Amino acid sequence: MAETLQDACTPRGAKKWHWYNIRRDLVQQGGLEDNEVMINPGSVRPNRCAGTHKGNQFYITWAPEQFLLVTSKEYDQELVDAFAKVVEYEPFARYKEPATGLITTEWDKVDPQKRYQELETEGKLELTRLLEP
Repeated sequence: MAETLQDACTPRGAKKWHWYNIRRDLVQQGGLEDNEVMINPGSVRPNRCAGTHKGNQFYITWAPEQFLLVTSKEYDQELVDAFAKVVEYEPFARYKEPATGLITTEWDKVDPQKRYQELETEGKLELTRLLEP
């Protein structure tokens, strides 16, 4: 996996993607400009954080080798492409969150077809398939 995962303090054997590694991965592996992407260190939790790319705030949630979600006010193709390079697999769906109007792009390495069906059932707005089954 391309992310720079490091040992976490707990639980034993767990891996953590530190905020500074997320930023560095997006620049070095994903090709984003160094001065255009920022991760908010105060937002970092074990599997989520917030940042900005060219002024567009985004939120990410992930589980290594399983899934990644990128949610933002404005859809950002450059950011999505950078994350796809970093995690080394492509997103399968994009949709609008009904409650907030935010745009979410999802990657699922385990079963994207099943997850897409779940999104359909949940009634996600403007649901778009990005990968053919």
